[in-house]
Parts: sequence; structure tokens; C-alpha cells
Amino acid sequence: MPLLTKEQLLAKQKLNIEKVELAKGDYVYVREMTGHERDRWENSLLRITTLANGVQRIEQVNDDFRAKLAVNTVCDKEGNLIFAPEDYADLSDNISGISLAKIATVAESLNKVKLEQQESVSKNLKPGRKKDSISS
Repeated sequence: MPLLTKEQLLAKQKLNIEKVELAKGDYVYVREMTGHERDRWENSLLRITTLANGVQRIEQVNDDFRAKLAVNTVCDKEGNLIFAPEDYADLSDNISGISLAKIATVAESLNKVKLEQQESVSKNLKPGRKKDSISS
């Protein structure tokens, strides 16, 4: 395999898309996330709080894990996302758990993520940084 050039790395990659069959013949498309989308999704699963002493605490929150994953992966046939990140709550409240699980399972597979792996993200964070620390 040849070494990729800067131009090749910066060119828009074709992302894998899969059709996900839901109930009664309905379906959606789910695709791989870009690097930006993945970072945005991972950050949506973190809560940063500042304690009284100025130390920041970072914790994993898995509320709406599947809906947050879905809004970053459900797309049209051409691969354009159909949701905005803030749509996750409405999606979570209005779609069946079975349909959301089907979407999330395909999204997890395409993007090589699992809930268990996401929990390890918060374990690898460095808690206890001061808010004004250069490394925060």
C-alpha cells in the first residue's frame, strides 16, 4: 500500500452506508461518522463539572447513548445527515426502543464502537485538573 499524500488525506472520503430495516417495511440509512462527528458524539457523552475548589470533574453520562449515536449517523441515501445534534432528545422520546436499538447496532458496527468502549473513554481522562490549568 502506498503512503497517502496530504491531498489524499484531505479529500472527502466515501463513507460506508447501510440500510436499516425497521418495522412495517420502513427503513433508514446509517453511515460511518467523520472524525468531527465522532468527536462531537463522544463529547456529548461527557459531563464536566467544576467543584468549589476549582477542580474539574469529568464523568461519563450514557443518557440517550443510542439517540446521540443515531443523530450522528442516520442519513439520506447520499450520506447527508438528516438530524442536528440537538435532535437526540426528540428522537429518543418519539422512536420505539426496538427501532432505536436496530439503528444503534448498525451504527456501532460501522463505527467500531460499543457502549462498553465508550465507558473506557471516561476512565482514561485525567480528572482533577484545575479550571485555569493549561492542560484543561
